[in-house]
Amino acid sequence: MTHTTFRELTDHLPLSPPVFHVLLSLGDDALHGYAIMQAFQSLTGGRAELLPGTLYATLARMVETGVIVEVDPPAEGGDARRRYYRSTEFGRSLAAAEAERMRALVDVAAAQRLVEGAS
Repeated sequence: MTHTTFRELTDHLPLSPPVFHVLLSLGDDALHGYAIMQAFQSLTGGRAELLPGTLYATLARMVETGVIVEVDPPAEGGDARRRYYRSTEFGRSLAAAEAERMRALVDVAAAQRLVEGAS
């Protein structure tokens, strides 16, 4: 297992919204494309969605850059006709770094009284 440095992570930030949305949707799970779209819609309460064209182009780039990997369908309830994806350690580290970057920005917005309740 390799350790990603802070500098290596920040070189990739900010993440594009579709990349961050896919990483949030996957979490620790292996999901196929349609399930990723459904998970994101559920996580956002329907306030945002990943459209198929954007999603599949994003997935291809994320596999190419090692942010996610294609995996075999789960033994229980998997569909062999679909492609399943899982975040890599690097992808999860990127998602965490992006979330921290965004949290810092929300803290600035809170200090400017633009939002309430930032930590």
